[in-house]
Amino acid sequence: MTMTEHKDKTRFFGVGEPLIQRQRDQGIDPAACMDLIKGLGCTAYRSWMHITEILTDPQTPDLEAVAQHKRLLDRAAQLDIEVTGMSHEWFLPEGCKQRMGHAMPERDLTPGSLYMQALEMLEQSWCTMASLFPQVKIWEVGNEWNLNAFLHPDGFLDTDMSKPFTPDEKYDIAVDMMYFAARGIRKGNPEAKVASFSPALSTEGLGGGLPYFFPVMYGVAWALDQVYSRIASGRFWSVKTDDYFDLVAWHPYVFTTRDVPDYELFMDVEEPDTLWRDFNDAAYRVMKRYGDADKQVLLTETGFTDCGNPEWEKRYAAYNQKILRFAMEMPYVRTLHNFRLLNENAMLQRAGIEDNQIGGLTEVYFGLFTDPEEGCRPRLRARAIQEMTGAAQDLEALGRRVSETMKK
Repeated sequence: MTMTEHKDKTRFFGVGEPLIQRQRDQGIDPAACMDLIKGLGCTAYRSWMHITEILTDPQTPDLEAVAQHKRLLDRAAQLDIEVTGMSHEWFLPEGCKQRMGHAMPERDLTPGSLYMQALEMLEQSWCTMASLFPQVKIWEVGNEWNLNAFLHPDGFLDTDMSKPFTPDEKYDIAVDMMYFAARGIRKGNPEAKVASFSPALSTEGLGGGLPYFFPVMYGVAWALDQVYSRIASGRFWSVKTDDYFDLVAWHPYVFTTRDVPDYELFMDVEEPDTLWRDFNDAAYRVMKRYGDADKQVLLTETGFTDCGNPEWEKRYAAYNQKILRFAMEMPYVRTLHNFRLLNENAMLQRAGIEDNQIGGLTEVYFGLFTDPEEGCRPRLRARAIQEMTGAAQDLEALGRRVSETMKK
């Protein structure tokens, strides 16, 4: 298959939001949010479906949680919106410091070890998830495992966090986890497709192992090369990448290229240019090198945060259109999921925890719409995306409907 044969963009425009979590926190109707996504002209949705929130153990569903997700998924199916389900939480066996989270025991392939028990629990969990939700066409099995926050040693968060996994340890574990996750999904629903974990940037502070002198965005290609080289080495479970994933996912955020602390990388970013395109193409070059040129790519998170700054909001709406145009011309990209549907500043301010949100202030202003507690009004990036999709629905009215569901 040649690169030009990839270029089916029927599911290109996507958006992500943890809608069930927002339902629990704010009482919004997730189905109304699916109408909002459709109104943007998007045909794909990335859903946060954490194993530990939907199951009580690897084999046992929480019936209330399952029902919540099924209502959302059924509405997506009615609207012909393709769903990618993602979990970045899993269960750990008795004997670990934790019972769930983003953690793994030390890698030990000895039969019966805590590590092997964790992998077997992961396989069973994914089998249960895939069988429960046949509406989900694609499962993304992990989130940013190249970073310390999303893959770390058992008990890491209870210590001073000074001893994360080394990059080599993380990539070894990530390859193991993808293999067992894929095996579980295929047992649970042979029709579902498996997406790789989604690597992101790499910095010395956040993890990933990219040499310090490269732009941080090349951390995606670096992570993929670490994964592919391990699979090809013959030292893992299979040398066939199909046994680990059907599609490849990554997070091509736009970061500043200035020398700033990690937490400022999202702030006051420069206009994306050929560098943004090249660090995506670099990741695809890795795929081609290892024989995966025919696999499609999901850009499962990318977006812009304006931190509530109106000048940045206007600038980033234009930037968002620019990266969408770039990605439209990348034949290997199946979907670009804009992160994210809703701001969450009102919810966090009400709870008094805005400053403690992961990523701080930057995290809460990625939304295409204002917080439902502030009317769920379309922001400039929503207008920019709808302009590109050609959709003509009244976003103000759809947003009001979402906000009004909170009062019922």
